[in-house]
Amino acid sequence: MIHKEFILHSGEGEKLRADLRYIADGKKKPVIIFVHGFKGFKNWGPFPSVCEQIAASGFISIAFNFSHNGIGDDLMNFTELDRFAENTFSRELDELSNVIGEVVSLKNIPIEESEIYTSAIGLHGHSRGASIAILGAPRHRMVRAVAAWAPVDHFNRYSDRQKAEWRKLGYVEIQNSRTGQTMRLNASLLDDIEKHKERLDILNAANVLTSQEKALLLIGGSEDLTAKPEESQTIYNSALKQFAKLHLIPNTGHTFGTIHPYQGSTPALENAVGITINFFQEYLVNHPIPFPE
Repeated sequence: MIHKEFILHSGEGEKLRADLRYIADGKKKPVIIFVHGFKGFKNWGPFPSVCEQIAASGFISIAFNFSHNGIGDDLMNFTELDRFAENTFSRELDELSNVIGEVVSLKNIPIEESEIYTSAIGLHGHSRGASIAILGAPRHRMVRAVAAWAPVDHFNRYSDRQKAEWRKLGYVEIQNSRTGQTMRLNASLLDDIEKHKERLDILNAANVLTSQEKALLLIGGSEDLTAKPEESQTIYNSALKQFAKLHLIPNTGHTFGTIHPYQGSTPALENAVGITINFFQEYLVNHPIPFPE
């Protein structure tokens, strides 16, 4: 297994710290880009192991950190809370587009062209990252399939009272129960939600991407209290069923029973990984969806 750490850049010149994993066999392989979620990062919990399994099954795996996710050069701890406070959904959507563009051009990807097939790209996201992947897929012709783990079906999750207080203070504070840190979200995030309703419409994006004959896989945990399984169902209901699949895994929650630091896999996680690999093999390898005219 080849594993390389490298740096990509956003359109604004921000660092996007990334990992590349693949088996060097001289054969062109489709690319799977992993998109982390809120208070997440590419090295959180099981994500490196999941990316290794995807690479071992015959894909190029690329995982990256959003520039304002709070993680800097220390890849395991939140040391950039000022940047975390300034993050927005639109910024993440733009940065995902930057990464996809870099993959297609191979400009800054440390891999031989003989190993990578850039006309068959899959997106794999968790939680908020899953929803960002759904939003990003319709914008890129080379993206052919999306695997969304525990996605949310909308970003506007705040009451009028919460919004009023948020605007009054200029920020809202949240607790990171794992680290004990108090993390701020500035009102710029609320502005983004309200100013870009159409661009951030996850249900519409699910409909559009499947209308483009791209495949969508939704996997949720039946006991997920963060992104409830009903949200995966709602997204599925918005998609064209010909190109959409929904799996609800019983007796598991938002992270499929895993924690950070990683303490090993679970049956629920292995179920999700197996379904996801089979999905990408079906739509990117065995029976690839043709490009629309």
